Amino acid sequence: MATVTFDNVVKAYDNGVTVLHDINLDVKDGEFVVFVGPSGCGKSTLMRMLAGLESVTQGAIRIDGARVDGLVPREREIAMVFQDYALYPHKTVYENMAFGLRLRKIPKSEIDARVKEAADILQLGHLLERKPRNLSGGQRQRVAMGRAIVRHAKVFLFDEPLSNLDAKLRNEMRVEIKKLHRRLGATMIYVTHDQVEAMTLADRIAVLSGGHVVQYGTPDEIYNSPRTTFVAGFTGSPPMNLLKLDLDGARGRGHGIEIAVPSDVLQRQGRLGGGHITLGVRPESVLHAMDRNTMPAGRCALDARVVVTEPLGAETLCTFEVAGQQLVARLGADVRLEPGTAASLAIDPAKVHWFDAESGMSLSQRSAK
Repeated sequence: MATVTFDNVVKAYDNGVTVLHDINLDVKDGEFVVFVGPSGCGKSTLMRMLAGLESVTQGAIRIDGARVDGLVPREREIAMVFQDYALYPHKTVYENMAFGLRLRKIPKSEIDARVKEAADILQLGHLLERKPRNLSGGQRQRVAMGRAIVRHAKVFLFDEPLSNLDAKLRNEMRVEIKKLHRRLGATMIYVTHDQVEAMTLADRIAVLSGGHVVQYGTPDEIYNSPRTTFVAGFTGSPPMNLLKLDLDGARGRGHGIEIAVPSDVLQRQGRLGGGHITLGVRPESVLHAMDRNTMPAGRCALDARVVVTEPLGAETLCTFEVAGQQLVARLGADVRLEPGTAASLAIDPAKVHWFDAESGMSLSQRSAK
């Protein structure tokens, strides 16, 4: 379909506020890329600039190598699916999907073929004569996607398309969007604040914070090799536990933890003693045992107290207090712990991530590349 390139893109408004800073991203032909980040990070603005709905202050945006930031939206060969569906309430499903093609003076026979093809892909054939008011939220979203498909665009854009749906429909629509991408082989860019959507849909994820791309990589790289404490704390459900420790020689101490800090980590930080360091550990890497005597060898043992447990059927999330600091663990479905009771925890040093306490940048080998 198409490649997309953001080359040193900046967005600033007349009041002097810069909302995007030197964005450099490449999207490969046929790739599914997700822009993710908290509200106000600039992800929707970045997509709107690609669509031509926002101007570019500096830099260039290219599709298949050709610069498009000076073109009006209709000249960019882009199709966009919005958060609120943007369907015409007085038109049928067929008419909504065909409307843009009629404006472009596409022959009637071709319009009919394109609409029916898209309806077949999205299982909308039996709904073509219905009005939007007679459709469910998921059906309306499929109509919005069908309207994009019939365009035969180079790039498909999705701006938080599932945020108005309930949890069950969001799960179903994620599957539909994934299937749609595989069937079309199209280049797709998707904006969301939901990191679960990002992890399940993307070939690559661009994590944004404060108008900067703080990491761009595969879901595996984002989850297992976060470059900053922001990425570590934003991805995962629940996110990574982050504990600030005092450095005492080659050991980190604090919050009831005493753990050896690898020499290569200390070298990257540029210190051999003193200062602070941040330890990160995913909830699934926090182990629970009946007492310290049953801990596996080589683990960092912790004394904790149960704060709250959350049985989720297939697993149990448990929040512990460790020397005044909360630590979340993902435990087995059969674990039953009473709030207020003592517990023994352990951390496998091989599963620990290390970050500079001041900058938040990763010091771990797997993230330092």
